Amino acid sequence: MIQKVEDHFPDDYRAARKAFVEAAEAAGLGVTSRVHPKTHGADGKPLFLDVASIGSRDSKRAMLLISGTHGVEGYFGSGVQTGLLRQGLAARMPKNARLVVLHALNPFGFSWNRRVNEHNADINRNFVDHDHPPSNEVYDALSAAIAPRTISPAAMKKANALLREYAAAHGPFALQEAISRGQYHHPDGLYFGGTQESWSASMLKDVFREELRGVDELVVIDFHTGLGESGAAEMISEDLPGSPAYLRAQKMWGNLVRSSEAGESLSAPLCGTIDQAVGLWMKGKALTFAALEVGTQSLREVFEALRKDNWLHAHAQLDHRNARAIKQKIRAAFYPDTDEWKRAVWRSAETAVAHAVAALA
Repeated sequence: MIQKVEDHFPDDYRAARKAFVEAAEAAGLGVTSRVHPKTHGADGKPLFLDVASIGSRDSKRAMLLISGTHGVEGYFGSGVQTGLLRQGLAARMPKNARLVVLHALNPFGFSWNRRVNEHNADINRNFVDHDHPPSNEVYDALSAAIAPRTISPAAMKKANALLREYAAAHGPFALQEAISRGQYHHPDGLYFGGTQESWSASMLKDVFREELRGVDELVVIDFHTGLGESGAAEMISEDLPGSPAYLRAQKMWGNLVRSSEAGESLSAPLCGTIDQAVGLWMKGKALTFAALEVGTQSLREVFEALRKDNWLHAHAQLDHRNARAIKQKIRAAFYPDTDEWKRAVWRSAETAVAHAVAALA
């Protein structure tokens, strides 16, 4: 019997999925599983996007919880989803509200300990018009330094010098925005938004059609890791301060709410996000969307882990002599596997979800 919150967190994707499905079924939730048709997990087995739901399909109010948008970040979101279901979340939902829990939006990245999908696409940059994608001229200019084709000490030193030069001229946050906002011209680079709609994006649309089509009031929490001090949390909103959606978020989550569009957040403004997509799908309705971001390691450590993992998959092989160390670092950059960290981020997630439930009452 699980008694400690840290025991809700999984060791890998396969264990995460098993625990989630069992917790959902034990809580009386129906589970719909969508199998990925074109790829498999690191263990050679099929990959699934699982959705557990409870409450009337005619409900006008709902809460959606999403994990694994960025694959390797799924350890956090999965652990929270499973733990909350085990602790009775479904029973605490208001009678007139629907609960939808989406587990492992990007199961490939979760299984392979990658932030991206099988095409190196960042799911949270993928919701764009791919015939006319956004431009990112600064990334284009710095692409070779951001995602080097070789990670020899000399090459990394030269690349880092170029990035420092840009940061010195324009500011560190301008560099962070150029790197992370999303780019659509470098398929082997970082934060690539893809050239077409991903399977995950298509499945998210399908989930909305099946589970949330009649909803007029929706709260979404998308669980993320990698920005901020280890264990710290913020609720990232893409709405501007003073807007109805921002004010609703503040009423729910208080001073944890930070607008990326207004420069309040640890996150730079982004392109092609789930937040933006859901905003279009819920146009004219009451949407309160936040990414619950919890910190792991320093920004520099996370960036270096991403660069090396990108190099490994784009320019080397998984049997490279450094592959094991690189994969360990990318996992640790987004999932500090310690009891202290798990307890800290659990508290933030549990509180955020409880406030959302109360707001739907």
